[in-house]
Amino acid sequence: MSLPLIDPTVLRRLAAEIGEPAAARFARGVVRLWPQRRARLAAALTLGDTAAAVDAALSLRTAASMAGAVRLADAADRIVGRVRADGTRAARPLLPQALACGDVTAVVLARGLPTEPAAAAAARGQRTQPAGRSR
Repeated sequence: MSLPLIDPTVLRRLAAEIGEPAAARFARGVVRLWPQRRARLAAALTLGDTAAAVDAALSLRTAASMAGAVRLADAADRIVGRVRADGTRAARPLLPQALACGDVTAVVLARGLPTEPAAAAAARGQRTQPAGRSR
């Protein structure tokens, strides 16, 4: 069985805990930081830096899990497991699929988020139109 790319219930639970604007800011941060996380993971595996690879993959797994990016979290978890068990060289073949998953996840996650002004308006209790729609 294939894991879903995004589990929207995770972000809804986060929004219930910390508020919708804060959850949206967190998810936007995950999207915004994806290029850096991507580069950090790729560099660590390419250079054979075990500690950096585990750290990068764990950071990615945590952020992805909190944002509901189930498939990306799983890919990062598999990299952590492979690095710990067999080293960075053995984990390198997992990298292309993880990076491709992250690229798609960032796009899909970003599409589902309100724009910053909408999130700020929601914090003030005002209603706004979803991005890309007009009245």
